[in-house]
Amino acid sequence: MKRLLLTAALLVCAATLQAQTRGDLARLDSLLSAAEPREVRELTLRKASMLKRMYRFDEAAEVLANLLEPGRMDPEILGEIADNHYQAGNAEEASALYGILTQLQPHNIGFRVRYLNLAFRAKAYKDVVSDGRDILQRDTLLPVLTLVADAFQKLEQPDSALVYYRAALRKKPKNASVVSKVSDILLTRKLYDEVLSLAENYLSMDPDNIPVGKVKGLALYLKKEYKPSSEAFEHVLAVGDDSYGSHYYLGRDFHELRLHKEADEHYLKAWQIDSSDVFLATAIGTNRSTGYYPDFERMVEPWFRKALEMMEPDQDKLAVIYQSYGEAAYVWNRWDDALPLYRKAAQYNPKNLSFLSTIGYIYEQKKDYKSALEWYERYLALGKPGTKAYRFVEESVRYLKAEKFMTQE
Repeated sequence: MKRLLLTAALLVCAATLQAQTRGDLARLDSLLSAAEPREVRELTLRKASMLKRMYRFDEAAEVLANLLEPGRMDPEILGEIADNHYQAGNAEEASALYGILTQLQPHNIGFRVRYLNLAFRAKAYKDVVSDGRDILQRDTLLPVLTLVADAFQKLEQPDSALVYYRAALRKKPKNASVVSKVSDILLTRKLYDEVLSLAENYLSMDPDNIPVGKVKGLALYLKKEYKPSSEAFEHVLAVGDDSYGSHYYLGRDFHELRLHKEADEHYLKAWQIDSSDVFLATAIGTNRSTGYYPDFERMVEPWFRKALEMMEPDQDKLAVIYQSYGEAAYVWNRWDDALPLYRKAAQYNPKNLSFLSTIGYIYEQKKDYKSALEWYERYLALGKPGTKAYRFVEESVRYLKAEKFMTQE
């Protein structure tokens, strides 16, 4: 109730201020119509300021343009017009004006930073790096450090980006956005301990920060430390996060911890947020195939069928899905279901020799020993002698031949 009363009071106050501003604007128009030439500039600036406070940026810019004189550059007026275009989202007009202003007043850092922002929006990343470095030689401004770092990232130069991101963190350690950006680079390099150190340092200042908490959880997951990773994701969910990534990785953690029902719960929450991820559908099917779900046709198989329906023609991805689908049937000893799925996986990824030995084993379980030997021998022709898998297949072949199962048609 108190919040509703406060909101109502604020709305009334805003309406009153708007009415007052409109009244002031009308009085200014009246004054301008009768003003002496020397008064016009000040009154016009006041009118533009009022329009700006009312978020009528285009009108403010138009009013200010009336003060410009042919052949005369007025940095104050041009700066105000540029700012209104910037606020209105007119990037092209704002950029052109800030380009002029940086030439007129090269030491005006405010103009240069605005121009840098607009150059980044225009994807002129090399210009951002060049101009940003020039500004930083005079003053190590945090917005410029991050803009230069972001530009290096866009230019696919992560080493240079790290230099500027780290400089930004030294200037302002409590900067979640920069921590996340640094972590993204480090994660691609598998520097998980460095990511964790960065995240822990930040979380010591702000323990409930959701983006950094998610970074911590992901680094722990990639380190295969599933228990602390699950605790990190549970914490960010408890403090208000409800994102796809947190539910998905918490599901992955619980799956690895063999808490299959808990994994299923979070996978399904992730699915409600984004049902376009083919590998999430596969993960749900895989988790259910190893958990306590009594109905293969109703609770497990539909997820693999859904994944296949979603798939674009991508050989590697299809091989992974058919393999996972086959494994699910394999776990349930459904040999007739598993066999064609593994054969499909082998078709899409012939380099994965484990498919050959698995198909041989399935034929052996089906007591089709002739076919089992054919697939085992295909594996032995291509596999690496001395490995555990190779020795297993050799023993299987010896056993089948010794028993003379090939005579059983």
